[in-house]
Amino acid sequence: MASSDAGTSLGSKYEVFLSFRGPDTRAGFTDFLFHSLTDAGICVFRDDEELRVGEKIDESLLQAIDNSKIYIPIFSRTYATSKWCLRELTQIVASTFKSEDAWREALMKVGAIKGWEVKKYKGHGELIKLVLEEVMKKLKTKHRLVTEHFVGMDDQVEEISKLLDINTGGVRLVKIYGMGGSGKTTLAKVVFNLFSSCFGKCCCFLEDVRVKSSRINGLVDLQKKLLSEIGHRAGTRSIDEIDYGAKSIGEALCNKKVFIVFDDVDNNEQVEKLVGKTTFYSGSRIFITTRNKDVLRINRPNYQILDYEMKMMSIDHALELLGRHAFDRDSPPDDYKDLVRQIVYATGRLPLALELIGSFLYHKPQDSWKETLDKLRRAPHEDIFGKLKISYDALTSEQQQIFLDIACFFIGEDKMNAIYMWKDCEFFPNTGLDVLISMSLIKIVENNKFWMHDQLRDFGREIVRQENPTNPNEQSRIWNWEEFLEATRTNKSHLQMNQKVQALSVDISSRSSRDVIIQSKEIERFEHLRFLKLARLTIVANATNHLPRLRWISLSHTARIYKWTNMYLKNVVILEFSKLGYIDDSRLENIIKMATKLKVLSLESCHHIIKMPDFTGCLNLERLALIQCYQLRKIDGSIGKLKYLIDLKIDHCNFLEHLPEEIGDLVSLQYFFVKCAHMKKLPDSIWKLKSLREMHFSNCVDTPDSENFWELPSAIELLQSLEVLQVESHNLIGQLPSGIGSLPFLRTLNLSSSCVSVVPMTISMLPRLQRVELMGCDGLEALPTLPTSLTHLRVFASLLIVPDLSNLTNLVELELSDSPGARDRHCTGELWWLGRLSKLTKLSIKFQKVHPPTEMASIPLLNELAFLGLDLQTFPPLPLKFNLMGFNFHIYRSCLC
Repeated sequence: MASSDAGTSLGSKYEVFLSFRGPDTRAGFTDFLFHSLTDAGICVFRDDEELRVGEKIDESLLQAIDNSKIYIPIFSRTYATSKWCLRELTQIVASTFKSEDAWREALMKVGAIKGWEVKKYKGHGELIKLVLEEVMKKLKTKHRLVTEHFVGMDDQVEEISKLLDINTGGVRLVKIYGMGGSGKTTLAKVVFNLFSSCFGKCCCFLEDVRVKSSRINGLVDLQKKLLSEIGHRAGTRSIDEIDYGAKSIGEALCNKKVFIVFDDVDNNEQVEKLVGKTTFYSGSRIFITTRNKDVLRINRPNYQILDYEMKMMSIDHALELLGRHAFDRDSPPDDYKDLVRQIVYATGRLPLALELIGSFLYHKPQDSWKETLDKLRRAPHEDIFGKLKISYDALTSEQQQIFLDIACFFIGEDKMNAIYMWKDCEFFPNTGLDVLISMSLIKIVENNKFWMHDQLRDFGREIVRQENPTNPNEQSRIWNWEEFLEATRTNKSHLQMNQKVQALSVDISSRSSRDVIIQSKEIERFEHLRFLKLARLTIVANATNHLPRLRWISLSHTARIYKWTNMYLKNVVILEFSKLGYIDDSRLENIIKMATKLKVLSLESCHHIIKMPDFTGCLNLERLALIQCYQLRKIDGSIGKLKYLIDLKIDHCNFLEHLPEEIGDLVSLQYFFVKCAHMKKLPDSIWKLKSLREMHFSNCVDTPDSENFWELPSAIELLQSLEVLQVESHNLIGQLPSGIGSLPFLRTLNLSSSCVSVVPMTISMLPRLQRVELMGCDGLEALPTLPTSLTHLRVFASLLIVPDLSNLTNLVELELSDSPGARDRHCTGELWWLGRLSKLTKLSIKFQKVHPPTEMASIPLLNELAFLGLDLQTFPPLPLKFNLMGFNFHIYRSCLC
């Protein structure tokens, strides 16, 4: 039964509500069904009737029913004898049929609905599979988001469906090919949404394979995502190189009927590394989109490899698509119909071009339509460039600069540094990015990174190339080594000043020889340069106050500079130095004094820096990162004057032992990350930072220093914005202050490797706490009641009693272990409650002489298990249909400890 309105509500809390009679089915059919649904990623409400007190159905249960999308009543022998079951059923009927009926009438109405009769099936497994498939069809749990303006693909969806033919056996690999922007990805998403529920959880959609696989560890990340999506999460942790990942995938796919979509593939190697070389399980379907028709021209005699060429959109559908983007309706107003038809012809019916032109002309007058039509007609009919340029020409000059910067340099990069540069160049990036997004030219995706359609990226780079197709010296941006050499060779004899090049990025890491030497004057001649990124180059000679427009300098990976002492830094807002032996205290001090507008300073592996200089020259600094500067010993107290500093990161600066007390004056600081081997403690002033959201501090001192012992102060309760508290230090001792329970946003607490002895009861009051890690806390002998919101708990301590964690029903990872110093005594307590933690995927229990759990069959998601030291005589039952494939399994008898 599907609810009438809750099922369509985006705010629904639960997807499925189970109504059942506990004594009849809780430990059998209902339990198996519940875990099959949750294992497939479905949010299920399962009420325990026997735990309720009183006669009145409470508000939380009513809300759970009203907010569920699907109802599954399980009618058993004594279902109708339970008042609670009848109350639930009455509410379910009321939510579905919109009437308040008596119990008898409710039963009659539900009885008229077709259901499943258990005795007609061979066993629970067969029936539960059918129920799961039906639920997934209704919920469409793994569906991909498809544009709201989906037009004109029904015929192609039908043709692809025939090629896939999922109801037959065998294995089929279907390839859809066509030009960029023709709608291949949209078609793939629609097909995936249509059939994914028929494969249960064994389906996966991998987007942007070509782009993602080109990144560092990109293919490995895609392999991990594929394994995780098809239900092998545990197997992903050990994948650290491509061949092993391909082997793991091959082993996983050989006994699973899967449906996998690889979107935007450009070579056969990507397919081989992502599906392995093993034999697919019969019934599996692999679907690939590509611009390269030759992809999948491989010898797989046991599989059908079927090609499908993307078709051009029909006139009628093109009219409809343009109308939806330009007018929010399927057909244009009468006085626009002729213009709309002419523009459809002029765009060549390419969906991407129609979307861009439609978005550009949204609610614009006919004069704008006529101008746009004239521009489209000037471009050759098949010329995508000319059609995309319409949207580009509509941008302001500042917005065009932002678009070209992203296309040439920043796809896949965090947007923050680029925004700093654009702001200082008065490109108005906030407005500009909003416009680019609204015109479908870019997107901001996860982790605030830029994304752009490949066709638009190529278009943007072609814009730059056409500034002067034969001479990179006359182009505004240079992003590869060959073009840089070409530009510097031009007029090299007298090195004329260049007023064209605004941005330059050169990395020769892919070249066989890294000993490339260039003269600084070859770069200084680009007097309008605002972005400079160089890697693995040697720059010689002397800079004499050139490059006055530079905003962003990034020199990295053994780039060496000799005698380049007089760079013009007055307008620089971002400085990134990595592995530069040239930078020492004196030069850094001069740089900071000159860079008065600096917003971002990042120093990595600059091993000649011993002391961070006076910061009063760069009071606008917002982000400071000091990474692996191994000789750094002191940070000047003037750091406290950086009133705008948001982010401070000091990582592996292992000779740094103290931070100045002035750190407490950083009133805007939100992110504090310090990991230094010999830093004993934090300054007391740190607890004044009321804007702090994340605090990370760790050292690796093996022996605690009694002179530097410290405790978390009661003032921690003042950090009301704190979300992450991670302090890993042997010098941290004592009891956590009770005020920690008053931090409303705290979600991560990690005190591993500390000497904390008491965790207060107030920790149970933290409503958002999800992760607690107390590894290597030898002084900790007991745990208080923990909040039910926890999803990850890792404890390695001197526990005297195995805690009762039965309330932590949201846990997905649990690791409990006693410390080596506690192993001369036996820990008391039982593990009876483990069977209640039905969401666990990883479980590790290591105690001396503790009795093992007797019931584990109700933990269906478990895929990593380790028992050490338990008094094992027999092993408890494992989850139903337990599959050892991809399962890490370690059991040690106590006699082997």
